[in-house]
Amino acid sequence: MHVLAAFVFASALVLVGMTTKPRGVPGQFTAFAVTLGIAMRRPRLARSSSRERGDGPTSRASFRNEGAVGTCARALVSGGPNGSRRTIVSRGPRTGYPVSVSTYLFGDSSPFPDGHDFLAQLRTFVKAASRALLLAHEADQLEQNLGDRAQEHLHAIEALQGFFDAVTASIADRAARSGATQLVGPHARELLEHVERVAAHAKQTRAQHLDADSVGVTTQIRDKRIELRDVLSKYFLADPLPTLGWALSLSLGGTAPHGQVLLTHPASLTTSFMIDVASDPVWSRPRKLGEISPGVTLQVGFKKAFLRSSLHPDVHTLDDFYVSELEIGPDSMELHLRRKPDAPRDAFVIDLDVGLEGQALARLTRRNEKGGESEAPYTSQGDDLERIQDLAETLRNECLTLLGRKTRLVFAQLDEHDVFERGLVRLVLDRIAARLAPIAAQVDAHSPNPSELSLKIERADGRREEIYLRKQELVDLVAPLPPEAQVLFEPLCFLPKKKRSIPPAVPPRVV
Repeated sequence: MHVLAAFVFASALVLVGMTTKPRGVPGQFTAFAVTLGIAMRRPRLARSSSRERGDGPTSRASFRNEGAVGTCARALVSGGPNGSRRTIVSRGPRTGYPVSVSTYLFGDSSPFPDGHDFLAQLRTFVKAASRALLLAHEADQLEQNLGDRAQEHLHAIEALQGFFDAVTASIADRAARSGATQLVGPHARELLEHVERVAAHAKQTRAQHLDADSVGVTTQIRDKRIELRDVLSKYFLADPLPTLGWALSLSLGGTAPHGQVLLTHPASLTTSFMIDVASDPVWSRPRKLGEISPGVTLQVGFKKAFLRSSLHPDVHTLDDFYVSELEIGPDSMELHLRRKPDAPRDAFVIDLDVGLEGQALARLTRRNEKGGESEAPYTSQGDDLERIQDLAETLRNECLTLLGRKTRLVFAQLDEHDVFERGLVRLVLDRIAARLAPIAAQVDAHSPNPSELSLKIERADGRREEIYLRKQELVDLVAPLPPEAQVLFEPLCFLPKKKRSIPPAVPPRVV
């Protein structure tokens, strides 16, 4: 009876689901039917075949402790194109959105302290670094070959000069010993002039060949240096490194707003990028200060009272002024305000900086919008200083969206030296590899398969997904490099371990 009652109750729910299917929950009837029919079946391991594509870290999806929820999730499995990858989407209990990633684990399911996809980060670095090192090596080889050719040219010129000097000396000597100087002299001079012309032509031809080679090789070197910069630019644009701090500069006056951001990273590395301000829905249009932080009222100085000689605070509310320029950093700000977006000059400039003793300093300068002259800056104190600090914090939060709109690398500096002009590419890559090496060693130690580096993602619903990266894929990326360049990747735990050569045992001497 209980079984019959349960069946009747389930059938009624199925009919209700068929007739009153709620909006926004597609496939609810299908998921419920699958749950009713196979909820108690043993869960199966679902593997993807994306490792055959060779497109980076591959995922294997599996379920733990499925029950009804796990079976519902399996019912919503959707196959990728041609079965190349299977994406498993699990819906939460009350929403129709996928469950977000909760934690990362090592390949052996122990906790992974770095909460991100380290395998993708490692592969991106190895791919960019190997290409950059190869381009740098090829450019260096071309420069060395060009230097060798220049040395050969010098030796060739010296050999030609020695040969023609010997010919000239021989002609002069034979003419002097001929015994008929007046008769032989004119012919000797003609021969000497001819030898001089031939020598000049030989040297010129040799120099032209060297110049032609130099132009071609120099062009190749320049192209490789440009490609090297482009490779590292794309790498840095992908935000592969933690950001310790940032500073932003915006110019919003005129018809083409633009900006630049400066980022500081570990290992004394600094990068700067241009920002696509025009594509940002907030900063691409003129913005009043009141839209960002309403109610900003500040004292800008003092003014004389009407018909009196006493001074009174000159207070202005800045809500209706437009932001024309902004430079903002972790603890500093320079804000330019205009009455109209197309006004030719600023009306107010607000500066926030840090004093020698670490205290905050705020100054407000009022400018003559017609002539451009500036009054003496007024130092804000008390409540006005706090308002300016709050305004700076609000502007920092407003600018966070612009950090994701980087378009082009302006420069990269290591220890305050330009990476490309000073030839510091190898040193930058060494420092990045040194930062990744301890994590790579831990991942390798916890990976069950010695030919792979693997991690696991544990979802909020208890489901686990394994991602892995074949070591051979990384080995293939660095294979074109010379041995001295491959040394950079040895701490990353994917290169085959070198076998130590054991010297043959020396038989004991028989006395």
